[in-house]
Amino acid sequence: MQTSVSVREIDRADWAAATPLAARAFFDEEFIVGMLGPDPLLRWVDAHHFYAAEPFDGTAVHLGAFAGDVRVGVIRVSPFGSCFVCTHVDPQTPPDDPILAKDWRFEVEVVRAHQDYAGHAWISRVAVEPQLHGTGIGKLLLTAALDHLERSGSGTVLLECLAQREGFYTGRGFRRAAEVVDVHADTSYLMRIDLPRVA
Repeated sequence: MQTSVSVREIDRADWAAATPLAARAFFDEEFIVGMLGPDPLLRWVDAHHFYAAEPFDGTAVHLGAFAGDVRVGVIRVSPFGSCFVCTHVDPQTPPDDPILAKDWRFEVEVVRAHQDYAGHAWISRVAVEPQLHGTGIGKLLLTAALDHLERSGSGTVLLECLAQREGFYTGRGFRRAAEVVDVHADTSYLMRIDLPRVA
């Protein structure tokens, strides 16, 4: 029996249930190791706490990739003019949660990098089960996210990625716009793509 992967919009409860997937997907990423430390057990616990504690973005579209009825990937899409990080991150006040406060320093730099792109959309939390990397799920999620944005408006779409992920995004039409300061990783890039409106 062959299983195909489909992408569909998920709600707040589904997104909350997907936070362990994000923790698994990013567990060994440079920024998580830099933010949460080298001890794997402590990092595992803190990564799950970090993604579970992140506030839900009610203005965004949340998409899940499913193999049959099993969730295998997620992505968050902030629409044009409603970038979550730009509208919710206070550059003067870190969160009370100590783990979220570590990520806040990077988010402040993201807000600075976004300032030149009025009305932009933002893609974030592109997470795929780590055992399924290379199977096309990330490409499917990104395509679905861009298709959604094309139907809803036009303009610049931004995202951030580590240097080793740049090739994945340039292969899908994004280009590097700037470097984003990340105290938890060597190099992070602001990536952009400009979308026309679909009639």
